[in-house]
Amino acid sequence: MLKDKVIIITGAAGGIGSATAHLFTRHGAILILTDIHKEGLEELGALLKDSGAETLLIEHDVADPESWQSLMEKVRQKYNRIDILINNAGVVQPGAAERISLDEVQNQLSVNLSGTIYGCRAALNIMKAQNFGKIVNIASLGSIVPLPGEAVYSATKYAIRGYSLSLYAELRRSPVGVAVVCPDSVDTPQHAYELLYDDAVLSFLGKPLRPEQVAKGILKAVRKKKPEVLVPTGMGILCRIGMAFPRFFFSLLPMLEKMGRSTIKNRRGEKKNCQIKTMHY
Repeated sequence: MLKDKVIIITGAAGGIGSATAHLFTRHGAILILTDIHKEGLEELGALLKDSGAETLLIEHDVADPESWQSLMEKVRQKYNRIDILINNAGVVQPGAAERISLDEVQNQLSVNLSGTIYGCRAALNIMKAQNFGKIVNIASLGSIVPLPGEAVYSATKYAIRGYSLSLYAELRRSPVGVAVVCPDSVDTPQHAYELLYDDAVLSFLGKPLRPEQVAKGILKAVRKKKPEVLVPTGMGILCRIGMAFPRFFFSLLPMLEKMGRSTIKNRRGEKKNCQIKTMHY
């Protein structure tokens, strides 16, 4: 199904983006990999080139509408079409709502939310004209349940989910499809960064997903005509049920926060022990 499909993946140098690129490569896709981090992008490109994949690497800032237009023009000039867009780029800054800086607030809004909207707009202009295409936006289970200590991040993910489902409704009679993927916490550099902050308690309720698990969810979203894919499905359904009864969810919040604090403490201890062993040897 994906063989020779022209697929754009933003945030490709990150954990989820990289895993998705590797998975789609095995299905024979033509990949346009974009990221603001040039070195990480080039490292990924070198790995995929060794596997024989056809890739195009483009340094790209999702928060810049002009960068989106430039990206789309480059892809259209080279391949004359865009089959799939994966809006994956994202950032997080944990911290109490009044303590994180305005720059940190704006960065999350610009990259996560505006970046997704700009990407959808740029892709839709092309996909509607060519009469086919699929957009997959990456949100989070934090777009279903609130994340204390990560309120701005959670707000952007709520907005991405709402925007995506609204687009799905808007385009339901169109040959252009839209889906949103909502994963639980994922073992990525972003998750490691969250570990530095006591505020990010609900991001540490259990073992994080492997990026490859989310990549499979993204593949499912590409293949199926579903508006939303939850990763994992069971936890996603529990989140939906919990927020159907907000008072019940908030009654559980002290217990959940206690679990998160315990996990953070244990993970930090494991990391410290690993560093000590590394220094010893």
